[in-house]
Amino acid sequence: MLTVHCKSKDDNMGTHWVGPKSEYEWRFRPSIFGNTLFWCHVWKGDDSQIVYDAYYAGDDKLYDRVYMDNSYWVVKDDDLYLRQFWKGIDVFFHH
Repeated sequence: MLTVHCKSKDDNMGTHWVGPKSEYEWRFRPSIFGNTLFWCHVWKGDDSQIVYDAYYAGDDKLYDRVYMDNSYWVVKDDDLYLRQFWKGIDVFFHH
């Protein structure tokens, strides 16, 4: 079971618990000013956790890997990945 908490400066998506082979989804509209930032904290148990930028229009490294402002994050046993549907791959993305 994973615990997921995503938020921005203005919006808090709350804490969610995601079981194996389950998904947690949320949607938003990016700011017209190009400064939208959402970050997530994902943890499993007490000792394994990741905090990452889930969406940031100002980060070319991240923004170039999303498609049409859609990002789909995948947590696997070994780390965090960003799914690129148009390529059919999951790209390692823990940073």
